[in-house]
Amino acid sequence: MMFNVGFGSENRENRIRKIAKEDLTVGVILAAVHFEWMMKRAILALGTSPTPQLREELKDVSRRVSQKRKDGYQQTGFDTIWKREVDARINKRSALGTVLGKLTDIRDKAIKTRGHIIHGNGTVKKASAEEAIDLYLNAGAKLRLFANKHGVDLDSRLKARIKSGARP
Repeated sequence: MMFNVGFGSENRENRIRKIAKEDLTVGVILAAVHFEWMMKRAILALGTSPTPQLREELKDVSRRVSQKRKDGYQQTGFDTIWKREVDARINKRSALGTVLGKLTDIRDKAIKTRGHIIHGNGTVKKASAEEAIDLYLNAGAKLRLFANKHGVDLDSRLKARIKSGARP
C-alpha cells in the first residue's frame, strides 16, 4: 500500500522515517526503493518518449549512473535516460546532479550502504544508515519539487504518451 500512488510520496517519506527509528536496515531498503520509484515516475512524467517504450527501458535500469563494463558494453543508468528525456525537454538547470544536489553522495554513500545491507556483507554503522536514508528521502523530495515546478504532480496518475514529443 505504501508504494501506491494514492499513498503520497510525502506520507511515504514520513512513514519510512518512522520505520527507520525502529529498524535502520529496513529504513535504508525502503528509502532506496522510494528513491528509485520517484526517479522512474519523474522520468516517465517529465519525459517525451512514448510511455510504454520508456517503461520498458526503465525496467532494466538498476544503477544511477551509466557505466561501461569491462567487455565494453554500456550499462544505462538513470542519468543517461534523464538527460535524454528531461534535460532535452526542460533544458534549464535540469541536469540530474543539479536537481538532486548530492548525486555523488547518493552514488558513493547511500548506494554503497544499501548494497552492503542487501548483499549481507555484515552490519552497517548507525551513522551510515541514517545518512543513506536522508540522502534517498531528500532526493525523492527534490524530484517531487522539481516535477511540481514544471507542472507535474508525481503523486497523481501519470498521463500516457503514445507519440514521441508529446508533452504531459
